[in-house]
Amino acid sequence: MTTDPFDDLLDLENDYYKEGYDAGVADSAYAGMIEGKVFGIEKGYEKALELGKLHGRALVWEGRFPQSKLRDPVDPVETEKTCADSAIMIQPSEAQRLREILQNLAPVPENGRLRRHLEALFTMSDGGTVARDNSDHAVTEFDDRIARANAKAKVIANIVGESLKPTSRTNVGIEDATGLHARR
Repeated sequence: MTTDPFDDLLDLENDYYKEGYDAGVADSAYAGMIEGKVFGIEKGYEKALELGKLHGRALVWEGRFPQSKLRDPVDPVETEKTCADSAIMIQPSEAQRLREILQNLAPVPENGRLRRHLEALFTMSDGGTVARDNSDHAVTEFDDRIARANAKAKVIANIVGESLKPTSRTNVGIEDATGLHARR
C-alpha cells in the first residue's frame, strides 16, 4: 500500500489542536494552583480578621466592667505576648489613651452570667489557641470556633443592650442615597 504524500497535511489540524489542548491543560493546572493559593490566603485572612474583631470586642467589654476587671485589655505584658509574632506593638502613650477611652465608655452591668459568657468569648476568639495547619479538621474547627464566638458575642450584646452591627451604613440603593424610603 502506497502512502499519499498529502496524508500528513490532512492530519495537520488535528495535530495542532492536540498540541494546543495539551499546552492549555498544563497552563491551566499551574494557574489553578496559583489561583487556589491566592483564594485560600484571602479566605484565611477574612476569617482571621473576623476572629480578631471578636477578640477585640471581648477585650473592650472586659475593660468596661466596673472595678474588678478580668484582665487589663492594654496590659503591656499581655500585649507583648499576643503581638510577639507581629509588627504591631502598643506604645505606653497609646495604652494610656486606650485606657482613657475605655473609662469614658459606659460600664457594663456587673453580672456573673455576663462574665461567664465574656470569658468564653475571650477563650474562643484567642488567636494563640487556633490550629495553624491546613488540614480539613483544623479548618472545620476554625470555622466552628468563629460561629460559636459570633453566637456568644450576640448573647453578650443582648445582655449589654448593644448592637453588633456598626452604626454607620453605606448606601445600598437609590432609596438610601436620596432619603426616600421604599414602600413594602
